[in-house]
Amino acid sequence: MYQFYTLTLVFIFFILAILHFLWSLNILWGFESALPRKKDGSFLFYPKRIESFLVGLALSFLSGFYFSFTGFVPLLFDSKVYQIGCWFTIVIFGIRAIGDFNYVGFTKRIKNKEFAYWDTILYSPLCLFISLLAYLVERGI
Repeated sequence: MYQFYTLTLVFIFFILAILHFLWSLNILWGFESALPRKKDGSFLFYPKRIESFLVGLALSFLSGFYFSFTGFVPLLFDSKVYQIGCWFTIVIFGIRAIGDFNYVGFTKRIKNKEFAYWDTILYSPLCLFISLLAYLVERGI
């Protein structure tokens, strides 16, 4: 089961990395619906292409990080480094799922935009799922 959790994380991070790399190449499928909006309809932020690329790199790193748990490649670091990495993932994605009490997460107040719909049914639950899987992987170290 541990292998399943790990491979699921690898797959999720890989798909998210590809999506961000596509956005960095100006292939904007789903881009605007992934951005929170203010009450007036304007974007809370509008990332540049380089920023999407850097997020893609970070997600690729996370995919590789969890892939190293599968046993297909040798572990590169001490188990403490892997535990810290897992807890980093747990905390970051857990906080993202909870939200900022305004625009993102389960605690958002602004719910009348396309982003809010997708955040409620996909983005926040996915972040919570990632956090849970990272916890289960960390428990298996």
